[in-house]
Amino acid sequence: MTTIITLIAAALILVFFEVILPGGIMGLVAGICIVIATWLAGSEFGAGGAILTFLVSVLAVGLLVYIEFKLLARTSLGNAFFLKSSVKGHSNQAQAEDSVVGQEGVALTRLNPSGKVAINGESYQAHSQDGYIEAETPIIVADQDNFKLIIKKL
Repeated sequence: MTTIITLIAAALILVFFEVILPGGIMGLVAGICIVIATWLAGSEFGAGGAILTFLVSVLAVGLLVYIEFKLLARTSLGNAFFLKSSVKGHSNQAQAEDSVVGQEGVALTRLNPSGKVAINGESYQAHSQDGYIEAETPIIVADQDNFKLIIKKL
């Protein structure tokens, strides 16, 4: 009986940490603990004991998860672990059209030799053929290489 209670307690602890540190491994081990506790209860108390152990375990896990997401999320500890706002942004900039080659623009950042330039109000990653270029320097697009523009001073 002590082993069964210990396995259920271990499963609850693992589920608690699984919610805070998601990854799946602790949840999988918690599920295995519940299955072993159910099997031990079945061998010791029969089918009724196994069913009761399984139902109580699943109910306890469900209650714990509910408490973590509903109540813990409102505490200062929960604020540190749960995301409250969405993140907007993108990881890749759009590739410039071929028509941008030959157009003039301005360096937004210092190009040493890479940085950002503005062409027709759009911001692009660029690489300077002339090496170091200060910000706000007029430039012209000489070529395009994948997601970077090859530029030179005017």
